[in-house]
Amino acid sequence: MSRFDGRVVVVTGAARGLGRDYARYFAGDGANVVLADVKGTSGAAEEASAAGGRCIGVEADVTDRSSVAAMVAAAVDEFGRVDVLVNNAGLWRGLNEAGLVNCPDDVWDAAWAVNVTGSLRCYQAVAPLMMAQRWGRVINVSSMASVNGGNPYGLTKAAVEHMTAGMAREMGDHGVTVNCIAPGISAFEAAVGQLANADQIVAGNAIKRLGTSRDLYEAMAYLCTDSAAYVTGETLRVDGGATAR
Repeated sequence: MSRFDGRVVVVTGAARGLGRDYARYFAGDGANVVLADVKGTSGAAEEASAAGGRCIGVEADVTDRSSVAAMVAAAVDEFGRVDVLVNNAGLWRGLNEAGLVNCPDDVWDAAWAVNVTGSLRCYQAVAPLMMAQRWGRVINVSSMASVNGGNPYGLTKAAVEHMTAGMAREMGDHGVTVNCIAPGISAFEAAVGQLANADQIVAGNAIKRLGTSRDLYEAMAYLCTDSAAYVTGETLRVDGGATAR
């Protein structure tokens, strides 16, 4: 049997990039996957289906409560349940360059709406289902940037990590774990082409290479198995030792 045979996984931000890969890997591990994004999920859903499980694409805006509710309803209508939520949808473009003093209001507000409030909205939508079935896994996605208090993007991700701990505490008696992964720079991430210091960051890693989507998936996959049933509220840094102290 594959690791996630019969499980239903919702991945947000799944139309492209890392989210698309996560969805494909979960499907290859036997899961039925709901790929959610603001647009363009059909191709990613077809790709994931070819890897193994039954997969559907759903258009969803994580900042909109009704849209998130419709996403979860689509998952339940198609598969009858939700077992795993991967809060992958995120916004970072322009935040690394802006700093704090020059960060435009619209960029700041959008980042908090997607990265923090969006993760909360999705969690709120699936939590009652997971509590009722007495089993669930929520994986939030942070970043190595969360340790940088002068980076607006990092601040949103630090909030995600703290929110993960709060979620874990309120769900622990219901058979539901909530954890977080904090990726470093990935070979599949747009940051590689846009961060001028990407090579310097990799040079400072303990493991001197870019991460891969498979590296990140294997970390979250562990947290989604029964082997991690006693692990909750944690942030697992999957960054090649970039933030090791």
